[in-house]
Amino acid sequence: MIPEGYKLVFEDDFNGDTLDLTKWSYRATGPRRCGYNSPDRVRVENGNLILSQKYCEGEFGEGWYGGMIKANPRFCRGYFEIRCICNEHHRNGDFWSAFWLQADHPYEPELSLGGPGGAEIDIIECTENMGGQIGVESNIHVAGMTRPHPEGDGTDHMPVVRLNVPDCCTAYHTYALEWTDEVYRFYFDGKLYCETDWGDGVSRVVEDLIVSIELPSSCVQPKDKASEFIVDYVRVYQKESDIMAIRE
Repeated sequence: MIPEGYKLVFEDDFNGDTLDLTKWSYRATGPRRCGYNSPDRVRVENGNLILSQKYCEGEFGEGWYGGMIKANPRFCRGYFEIRCICNEHHRNGDFWSAFWLQADHPYEPELSLGGPGGAEIDIIECTENMGGQIGVESNIHVAGMTRPHPEGDGTDHMPVVRLNVPDCCTAYHTYALEWTDEVYRFYFDGKLYCETDWGDGVSRVVEDLIVSIELPSSCVQPKDKASEFIVDYVRVYQKESDIMAIRE
């Protein structure tokens, strides 16, 4: 259920046969970590967006390839929702599905200001924990935090919560973030599971909304390993006072 007071401002149900470039752009094309991002790893078929990873001979040469896109409008505050099946994931050096927001300067202390000047907000990242359980994590990255906080590991990275979701790589689930003036709230299948104002307050700047299959720093997977991140829809809702899709 969408929180009260929001209206739909951005939606893609991926019902065409190609990525709608009036809504999305390819992001970070080129070298990334152990490989490359390429538009070739992004396709739309059967009502789904599919981001894939594989080892192949691609536009940048032989290597590991993944896909990443961002919404053309940028957003400040709102309710951000994805319905998806995450890619098959194994703990050691594997690729992972991600749905996230990123400001221009979340990693620079003098600009992030501990969060109000910009954060990286990972709505979901599909992972396998040390016990071998598959699930999703929500994380927040800021820099320059000064307010003491009992959670996380200082001024950079706060693991908000981890959910064990045994079928997240085989079944559709919805994952969402409500980003308000005061707090971040994280939802799983429509139910609130965590809220936080991590850092010196929430981000107050416009951010990119990103869907990606992420490359690890190094990959130890066999070269015939391939997987897909399948997305049914992405939707963004905002309150009238928060509509700030102002920059491309």
